[in-house]
Amino acid sequence: MKDENDFFLKHMKGVAPIKKSNRAPTPSSTKKNKHRESTTKHNKGVGLEEPTTTNIKTPHFSLAKVSIKKNIKKNIFKIDKKIDFHGKSLSEAEDIFSSTIIDCFNQNKRCLLFVTGKGVFKPKNHDEFTKPKLYHGIIRASFFDWVKSNKFSKYILSYEQASIEHGSDGAFYVYLRKNKN
Repeated sequence: MKDENDFFLKHMKGVAPIKKSNRAPTPSSTKKNKHRESTTKHNKGVGLEEPTTTNIKTPHFSLAKVSIKKNIKKNIFKIDKKIDFHGKSLSEAEDIFSSTIIDCFNQNKRCLLFVTGKGVFKPKNHDEFTKPKLYHGIIRASFFDWVKSNKFSKYILSYEQASIEHGSDGAFYVYLRKNKN
């Protein structure tokens, strides 16, 4: 055993560590890069173009992954408009959502905060000891359908659940595409 250690140390004399810039990529980093390249190739040009007069229809709609929460936290994005759906009916909320998205897109307002609320279920036969149970309300559930609909695909680039200071489970950021007109 001692002979092996001496032999190793004798042959390793004068060897310097490889600089970081000259290192070969590790298998884990090449997998990440291949995955990144494949998702870039896959998503390239699919529903991510900015709307123009010739490109109004986007048959394959996919939302881009823009980290709105991180960009707001770093003060890169600022919330341009806050819309609160509390006390609204489902049809009122949908009309407000639709008009707000189109108006803000035309006014070049890109970062919106929609407060849907979480929803509270109160049973009809409740007494003072029965606590209301939390569930996800009708407007909150419908919000996902509105955001993902093809009707708004030419306006919405990304959406994300809001951070705690802006409403967490009961609020969402919507990031609009640039209006090139």
